[in-house]
Amino acid sequence: MSRTLRLFFLLTFFLIYSKLLSAQEKEKIFFLSELPNPNDFVLFANSGWDGNWYVGGNTCWIQEIFVPQEINFKRAFLGAKLGRAKTGGAKGKQPWEKEIIPGEIFMAISSTFSWNKKESYSLINSKELPIEPDSENALEGVGESRWFWVEIKQEQIQKGGKNYIALWSPTKEFNSAKNSPILAAGWGNKEINSWLVTNTQGSPPQNLKTGVASPITIFEPAIALKLVQDVSQQLAPKIEIIKIEDQKSLAKEKLKKIVHALIEGNSIERAWLEISTDNKTWVMHGKFLWNAPYIFSLNMSRIPIGKEGKTWVRSCAADIFENIGTSQSFNLFSKE
Repeated sequence: MSRTLRLFFLLTFFLIYSKLLSAQEKEKIFFLSELPNPNDFVLFANSGWDGNWYVGGNTCWIQEIFVPQEINFKRAFLGAKLGRAKTGGAKGKQPWEKEIIPGEIFMAISSTFSWNKKESYSLINSKELPIEPDSENALEGVGESRWFWVEIKQEQIQKGGKNYIALWSPTKEFNSAKNSPILAAGWGNKEINSWLVTNTQGSPPQNLKTGVASPITIFEPAIALKLVQDVSQQLAPKIEIIKIEDQKSLAKEKLKKIVHALIEGNSIERAWLEISTDNKTWVMHGKFLWNAPYIFSLNMSRIPIGKEGKTWVRSCAADIFENIGTSQSFNLFSKE
């Protein structure tokens, strides 16, 4: 091989290697699931046939995920795509004034088919989920299924090996698709790397023999790992409440306040409001907003009032790296 040809191959290899290295440096976040695109889990959890894919106190979904040895990360998150939380009629209220059936959904990870309940994580409360559409009543809170995430310890993940992620609910009332939120799915293949365990009792099985384990094929559960590679250069969203105005509902003449927030950041995923009666301890109020404009409506009849006749509100937002930013707080009952 001539010297010129050798130099040509070396230069070509260097250019290709440089491009690959540059791409790896830009990839600051990894979504690991059975499907390469987390946006492809579009079945069951929005509308139509639900496949009986409910998350319940008597079921546990299990997904096997391999984590490559070469992936380096600073933060790790378990996640699932959920929707169609169920509602029930409220006593003394109109048929359309329904309340979400309350309950929690948990996740855990293990390198074996055995999960320590003490190392499980609360993923989401059903009140924060989009709800099941109703063909006869106009309901607030109906929406598309979404990914929800909870941070876990890095050392719980087995690099260069298989990880088994469990998803379940400790809520006994979540016992059928009629009462429970629905797990999203995507089209897959016949390879067996996910299971549905039934006859559980509000906790993950100690092993697959504890319950009746059925392998899942064709459809893939929307269960994933999110690994954030570099957090040193990620800035939290910048948030500012720019206006709070009053509005009266024409239907009930109930006072509403409209909160306008300006949110700036990289890949904003969701925004929400938090309420406090002491300007110290904060509780999420309402549901997430997933798209701009970030304008929130507060029904003041549902707002708690602090001891001094004050209640504070602030806006929060998170990006896909799970960096969270908060705004300044305002007293909702200020006369100014």
